[in-house]
Amino acid sequence: MRTDSITSFCRRMRTVGVGIGAGLFLLTVAAFVRPPLLPAIGRDLGMTAIGLGLLGSVFAAGRLAADFPAGRMTDRVRPGPMMSISAMLVAAGSVVLAIAPNPLVAHAAMLLLGIGSTFTLTTAMAYFAQAPRIRRGVSVSAFAAWLLAGQSFGPTLGGSLGGVYGWRQAVAIAGLIAIGVAVAFLFSKAPFAPASSHEPAGKTGTAHPVRSHVLGLIYLLPAVQFALGGALLQTLIPIAADSELGIGPGTVGVALGLGGVSRFVAALVTGQISDRVSRKRALVPGQILQTAGIAVFMLWSDPVAWLVSIVLVTLGSAGVNVGVTILADLSEGSGLGKRLAAFRFTGDSALVVAPLLSGWLYQVAGRAVATVPLLLLSAVVTFGVWIFVPETGRWAAAAP
Repeated sequence: MRTDSITSFCRRMRTVGVGIGAGLFLLTVAAFVRPPLLPAIGRDLGMTAIGLGLLGSVFAAGRLAADFPAGRMTDRVRPGPMMSISAMLVAAGSVVLAIAPNPLVAHAAMLLLGIGSTFTLTTAMAYFAQAPRIRRGVSVSAFAAWLLAGQSFGPTLGGSLGGVYGWRQAVAIAGLIAIGVAVAFLFSKAPFAPASSHEPAGKTGTAHPVRSHVLGLIYLLPAVQFALGGALLQTLIPIAADSELGIGPGTVGVALGLGGVSRFVAALVTGQISDRVSRKRALVPGQILQTAGIAVFMLWSDPVAWLVSIVLVTLGSAGVNVGVTILADLSEGSGLGKRLAAFRFTGDSALVVAPLLSGWLYQVAGRAVATVPLLLLSAVVTFGVWIFVPETGRWAAAAP
């Protein structure tokens, strides 16, 4: 009887994706130790704000280059081996960054980290998005929860380790974490069956026709999130904290960790709203909060406004997970990896440009001007999604 209970428990754990989720969490921790370390990296390697922005752009270039290959492989290769490959890439990038003697080597390391990040996120995103429509919002929110937990703990760990031991040691520890994940998945015998295989048939609804402007707006959702992540959370906020407010890396790490907690809570809430009420009612409020957070950072320069902007931007950015849910609704599992690759490609394109542009604008014109492109992008996409993206959730699936 006890054996049956243990077997049942293990099956439930596989159903909610604990194995893939744990790998996603640990690799995200490894990748996100670096944001609070940016000022120290810049001082050690002699990099200006533009150079630090270029680090983020090179990271995005690696993600951009890997988006479509990762999407194609996700449709063909089992999740376990994909996660092992991802972890090896993240480990390699972390080790190279930890020993980097100059900016050129640091940029090469960021390229490797970007490629590893794409393989990690595309694999996990496709895995969780394969759930039936009736619980797809909650499943995607589980993906977001694992991701955001990593984004919450990563900066906190990086800031703490960097404040005590130095930035190189902090990044080296991140590499050791990724190596452990690679070994675990390499020798794991777990099947990591798609979430959809654990649900009865007949609950997935009917696929919707996709108009090009609707698909374009959905693809712009990650452009907003990735631009804000790269240009604001990972570049402008740490730089402004150091140069304008005198806030150290430990405090920056804790603040970004708090933002990650906000996103974690918002992801769980939006997943429930998405499945039980409406996809769009879960999506649009998050986009509005995100835009408000950008405005706060642009208009006020003090520690309270700095922290409020982090919380609002990170709290609102969970809405992009609903975009993944809507895209999966429209795809119904057919070629989902390929569409997710395009979804991420658009976001990574913004991530290439946004940190470098923001770093340059900050250096030549200051914080407010550097934030204007981010505010305009978020406002335009929020309005477009509100007006043009159709409802694909519970009500739409139930319609005759």
